[in-house]
Amino acid sequence: MQILRVNQLQKYYGAKLILDEVSLSLNRGDRAALVGENGVGKSTLARLILRQEEAERGEIWLRPGAQVAYLPQEVPASNQLSVGNYIEARIGELHSMRDRLHELERQMGEGGDLDDLLDEYGRLQERFEARGGYTLDARLEQIFAGLALEHIQPGRSMMSLSGGEQTRVGLAALLLQAPDLLILDEPTNHLDFAGLTWLEDYLLGYPHALLMITHDRRFINRLATCIWDLSAVTHSLTAYHGNYADYLTQRQTQYESQVAAYHAQLNQMKALRTRIKKETHGHRRPKRPDDGDKWIKFTAQQQVARTVGKAVRSAKTQLQQLEANALENPRHVWHIEFDFDPLPLTSQEPLRLDDLALHFGSQEIFAEAKAVLRKGERVALVAPNGGGKTSLLRLMVGELLPSNGAVTIMPGVTLGYLDQTGDSLDENRNVVDLLHAIGSDSPDSLLTLLHRSGLFRDAHLAGKSVAELSLGQRRKLGLACLIHSRANLLLLDEPTNHLDLLSLEALERALLAFPGAILAATHDRAFIEKVATTIWHLRAGQLIIEPV
Repeated sequence: MQILRVNQLQKYYGAKLILDEVSLSLNRGDRAALVGENGVGKSTLARLILRQEEAERGEIWLRPGAQVAYLPQEVPASNQLSVGNYIEARIGELHSMRDRLHELERQMGEGGDLDDLLDEYGRLQERFEARGGYTLDARLEQIFAGLALEHIQPGRSMMSLSGGEQTRVGLAALLLQAPDLLILDEPTNHLDFAGLTWLEDYLLGYPHALLMITHDRRFINRLATCIWDLSAVTHSLTAYHGNYADYLTQRQTQYESQVAAYHAQLNQMKALRTRIKKETHGHRRPKRPDDGDKWIKFTAQQQVARTVGKAVRSAKTQLQQLEANALENPRHVWHIEFDFDPLPLTSQEPLRLDDLALHFGSQEIFAEAKAVLRKGERVALVAPNGGGKTSLLRLMVGELLPSNGAVTIMPGVTLGYLDQTGDSLDENRNVVDLLHAIGSDSPDSLLTLLHRSGLFRDAHLAGKSVAELSLGQRRKLGLACLIHSRANLLLLDEPTNHLDLLSLEALERALLAFPGAILAATHDRAFIEKVATTIWHLRAGQLIIEPV
């Protein structure tokens, strides 16, 4: 059963082309992952499907009566809205359907027109059951437990929740709603390992259509039945069947095919130019002879010249057609490299924790934490949601004071901190001014840094204020600030959140080659597996150190 069909969609913002001839379809039970660079138009496509924006051209078809629900990267909250009211508003249609079923039962009991009543009752009951209406109460308990939300009381204000809790409440509401098309924008950003595993298991059994905008490679690999890659170069969409591993294989095969086609075209153009040159200069038009015998030879030579001329014209026509449709060199596609050049780190043990403890009132976050971060180490800091990862990083940078113990940072350490939300970036500054405040390089050299690192494809972004940037662009700007500061000790809070796949893979390569020390609080399982040399676990208030 087809739920969604998009045909030749085209979208501009002013004169800037965002989407070009985008076509796709989703059937019931499909789980598609939409990937592409930050700012390429993934969220724009979602808003078009939701009818929140209009396209210049193309068609979006949704199955009549189909319900579509969307989880944005940031869930809007209000002090006037409680958690219970928020959930109730999202599942109100199910309550309406249940009330209508009860009304139909009452009418049938009073002797109404049974044929019409039974017909409506049957259709509504089928839809109510498909949307999980009969298991709503049980699913609410299951979903709140799976997303670690049991501690949140229904009367609590949405605004009082952390950003991660707001997102998880928003996700819980959508899962309870069970729409025909569920669109999730970066749903894994605020989930710990247990929450990720639970959500994957739950979505594997989701009976309706699912569209995921995510760069969590493990998540995609386990769930996706197809991957849609939105190109920042062509603004078009390429569909790949299967999961992330299948996508990588197909993408590499496609790339090799494009390279072969590009070189075949180059060779064909070279052969045509050689042929034209040879034929043009190798066959000169014969001079008209005086006697009859030579006239026969002259006539034959003229015929040859005409034949050669025709061949040259044909070769020139072929060459012109190839030049007009010249293939782009696939090796010149956008390439991202984060060029860290930290100051020399002289200390072999740049950071030490000695009996570190933190309490908020009577609540103990952790106690007696002892650890040493060594030069060359890449430590992954992991914990359940609310386990104290961000608090520990804030202690290290001096934003919090310990309840007991000490954090020691050795002389010669230049500390670089990437916070989880980008709140440390001054929203009133533009991109270049912010970098200039870190180091007094020229604007041109700062723009070169942004471009070389692949942080901003659009040069106009450099003049925008931080407040105007998307979450992904803020993340890249935070990384640019780290690079520009030449920090030799990196403290990273969820460094892969909001990054596209190309940037994420580039960051991993850069961190693997980083000569200083790294401590990264993260839930990205692929990142930990590839980058970490040591794991620091925060469990029940204790810091436990384990090898990878």
